[in-house]
Amino acid sequence: MNDAPIIVPLSADVAVVIEQDRLHFSGLAAGALVDSAVFGLPLAAVNLVQPGELRKELRYKIEQRNGLTTKIVLRPGPAVWIRAAYDVFVPTPDPRGLAAEVERRRRRVARYGGLAAPEVWKINPKLRVAGPHGFEPGGAEFAPPRPEKAKWEALAPGPIGEPSPGTPPSAPVVPTSVPYPESLPVISETLANGVRFSVSVRRAFLGYEPVEAGLVTETLPVSSLHVPLAAWHVVRAGTLRGGLTPIRRCAADGQTEIRMDLSDGPALWLWGPLREWVIATPRAAELAEEIRLRQAVGMMFPLSSDLGAERRTWLDLPTTKPVDTPEGRALPPVPEWAPVSPTLVPRECWS
Repeated sequence: MNDAPIIVPLSADVAVVIEQDRLHFSGLAAGALVDSAVFGLPLAAVNLVQPGELRKELRYKIEQRNGLTTKIVLRPGPAVWIRAAYDVFVPTPDPRGLAAEVERRRRRVARYGGLAAPEVWKINPKLRVAGPHGFEPGGAEFAPPRPEKAKWEALAPGPIGEPSPGTPPSAPVVPTSVPYPESLPVISETLANGVRFSVSVRRAFLGYEPVEAGLVTETLPVSSLHVPLAAWHVVRAGTLRGGLTPIRRCAADGQTEIRMDLSDGPALWLWGPLREWVIATPRAAELAEEIRLRQAVGMMFPLSSDLGAERRTWLDLPTTKPVDTPEGRALPPVPEWAPVSPTLVPRECWS
């Protein structure tokens, strides 16, 4: 599963998550990641990834999105030291393998880009350097020789694999006909395990709340997963096949588990800089079209407030901002650093 999120529990209620272009801490509820839109640490900002061994117990605090502080205790043992503006230690029985995988992802970011990468390189261009085969991660000279608050013994690095491919260049999409928001009903689909997938004019929801037919609402229940439509770069119908396991997520309330059961057949893939969903449904193609239509509506009729679903997304995630072309305002192209297939399932299981 190239570029699949690597989830390493640090305690019963906190995990470190390493994605294809960022690292962040996530709450855990019964082993499921608690949903949040935290940005975390872009891999573009990392200047050293080193396998090694903690030689002494390490204690530190993590400030969670809900305002609570979690105290972490890492026992002595093998780990990976990731250095950026601060140190992150990831315990693992295979530190050389994990460090090599993080380095592979860093190389992909250097080659194609990633979350907040242009801003990082603008501030410190030495974090990406030209190499014989294209751009490579840089900045190791800025890292201290050893961690500042840990007793650490380094190991020799392991072999690094080839970065996964980037997305072929695409053009901005200019919609041909855009209806008024008031004319679009809520689209809803109850999945096989009872989870309801709903799409309003501006957001996508996964949860158990009933949706009143035809009512356009922007209510954000904490017992559901919800993402502004403007935040999805990839909206694609495809086919799943092969050995698939459920995708478990916990809503922002920290209590409601929302499980995406996967089965052979049609599926909808949604990917954005901070979230990814894979939804098995026979209506995948229809739902993809409905989402694209509503993305166009949100682009042409955004809420006027900067806290609205569209403008807030465009401010926080610049790659989602509409593009003005000679033919008119267009939805932005899929960035080159987007995955070519869902990272939540093995690549051979999607077409």
